[in-house]
Amino acid sequence: MNSIQRMSRREFLAVTGVAGTGLILGVACPIRDTAGAAAEAAVFSPDVFLQIASDGKATIWVSRSEMGQGVRTGLPMIVAEEAGIPWENVAIKQAPGANDGRFGPQLTGGSLSVRLLYDRLRRVGAVARDALTAAAAAEWGVAPEECSAGLGKVRHEATGRRLTYGELVEKAASLPIPDAENVPLKDAEDFDLIGTSVGRVDERDYIRGKAVFGLDHVEDGMLYAAVSRCPVVGGRIKSIDAGEAKKFPGVREIIEVEGVEDPFYMAAGVAVIADDTWSALEGRRLLKVEWDFGENGDASTEALRKELAERAETPGEVLRDDGDTEGAFASSAETIEAKYELPFLAHATMEPMNCTARVGGGSCDIWSPTQNPQSVQRAVSGVLGLPEDKVNVHVTLLGGGFGRRLYPDAEIEAVKIARRMDAPVKVVWTREDDLRWDRYRPASLHVLRGGIDDKGVPTAWRWHILNTYTGRFVEDDFPAFAVKNYHVEYTHVPFALPRGAWRGTVNSQNPFVVHSFLDELAAAGNQDPMELRLKLVRGADRPEGGEDRYGSRRMIRVIETAAEKSGWGGGLPQGVGRGTAFFFGYESYCAQVAEVEVVNGRPRVRRVVCVVDCGEVVNPDLVEAQCEGGIAFALSAALKQEISVSNGRVVEGNFDDYPMIEIGEMPEVESHIVASREAPGGMGEVPLPPLFAAVTNAIYDATGVRVRKLPVGTVRKG
Repeated sequence: MNSIQRMSRREFLAVTGVAGTGLILGVACPIRDTAGAAAEAAVFSPDVFLQIASDGKATIWVSRSEMGQGVRTGLPMIVAEEAGIPWENVAIKQAPGANDGRFGPQLTGGSLSVRLLYDRLRRVGAVARDALTAAAAAEWGVAPEECSAGLGKVRHEATGRRLTYGELVEKAASLPIPDAENVPLKDAEDFDLIGTSVGRVDERDYIRGKAVFGLDHVEDGMLYAAVSRCPVVGGRIKSIDAGEAKKFPGVREIIEVEGVEDPFYMAAGVAVIADDTWSALEGRRLLKVEWDFGENGDASTEALRKELAERAETPGEVLRDDGDTEGAFASSAETIEAKYELPFLAHATMEPMNCTARVGGGSCDIWSPTQNPQSVQRAVSGVLGLPEDKVNVHVTLLGGGFGRRLYPDAEIEAVKIARRMDAPVKVVWTREDDLRWDRYRPASLHVLRGGIDDKGVPTAWRWHILNTYTGRFVEDDFPAFAVKNYHVEYTHVPFALPRGAWRGTVNSQNPFVVHSFLDELAAAGNQDPMELRLKLVRGADRPEGGEDRYGSRRMIRVIETAAEKSGWGGGLPQGVGRGTAFFFGYESYCAQVAEVEVVNGRPRVRRVVCVVDCGEVVNPDLVEAQCEGGIAFALSAALKQEISVSNGRVVEGNFDDYPMIEIGEMPEVESHIVASREAPGGMGEVPLPPLFAAVTNAIYDATGVRVRKLPVGTVRKG
């Protein structure tokens, strides 16, 4: 951390790609003992995220994947703020995906990017600022305390003398590095950049079509592959007739691709490698493959529904048993029961899965729109038998991720094909491939029983979760916080479909169940749904003078703000209803109110008021975009989407049978950010969970019909 390193100019350029003398924060450079050479560039290494060149330009490395959430903008803003670097002097580079420890964990998911890196990146910037300040003070022969840094310059307050960062980098490299753990950080009141809506750094490239996603990457001499995959999980190839496919112009090779069962499922398949995408896809169409479907050939979601219902009749694993639930039921004024069902869901990212790989000469290069480059490096290393440092993962832009690109199945498939060819190979998935060989959000069934007292307040809550996902994730759910007598059980029901993360996963399921059932209890007890929620949150136990672990004061604030901004309690036109729900998770809080109109049985969401408290906000525009995008994503799932299985195969294959909401169906979204100086929370998943119940509760308010199964489809009374 506190060593000073020097390197030759040739080595400096090779490692950094930055021309000219520069101050490099965090590049792992080879140490050379060649003192005094004029062509050397001074280097010091407290971290890997920042480089400052002698022209004052800064390069900030981003170690998370950009999939539309704005991480290439938000994370560099944190460094630039503390370092005092003008935003126009900042350039962004994507960090290489590697398990060598330089950038730490690089997984992009769980709304973790800003949460995990905020403090570290602030310290990177603060170290640079203090190092440059010390360099200027040494140059002038004054105390560093007499100087101030900002806007790319260091100023001596007494004399007004100034030096630019570029003029100071070589001097700074010769001085001891400030201790990152003890370097002073700015007060939030002094922020110039954090808290402002800086435009996305790559928005011009998006608009002009210059942005390079995985599907855009091209290598010299590249071939293209399309894979015919077994449609049933665990199936195998029985026979291949490739005669007609081989005759198609442009087809180079047809090879069998062995499937992978564990730890990442990848279907067995037959790859057609060709000179271009069209030839590969047409060659695949002409293939005749006979499959052995194995034991999962008769799997269906209809059979799964029956099994879930049967398993619900027997107790599950007890996860919590607070208070005396059965005693509370016995003394309840009324008891309510309900069942809720949620389907499998696909990710349906705008950019289908793809990967380009080149294998040869004892190394492998991969160009991939991945959320988890370190997992890719690790998995590919195992497949090829290469050391991890010989697997180079180049992270492209992602056309959406939502959890799908956490898994390296596309990359494993690509290297299995590319190692057979003496050329780089791009494996292209069609939309049908993408939907039918996904890792799906799990399906689930929820059986609930609730009791209310004579004042309409919930006193008992019993919940049996039956889920095809192995993760439980219910320990911090709202009923445990709000209802003293609370019992929850869990039953895992296996199913022959790969499952995985899906923008919140169970947090896109459980809050729908909780807040739908809470509305049912409110109706039974003649309670206003908004007031009942506030009553339960306000009644929570708190440490004396402190805050409970759920941050109920922050919850109250977002709920009250949502009520105010939505005009809760005000009049609505005939056939229009309001519904509400809230969510806390990923260290953030979100409350929503939806207004829904039902016409001829079809719900139309007219307006959504979304209030978030996500702590200190780096870029408000990015937060608002997450609110809007998350609501659109959740609305598609709530109203239209469902993955079904018949004869072991996924039925849905494109947007005609797995539709998204259209532009004309998008509601007016009002995003309100509650000011906070708390540590930054996540935002990627946060706007989704409340939306499902807010919409279905609004449907009930408009029609009196309870929606207990998603997607909503058509609303009918009776």
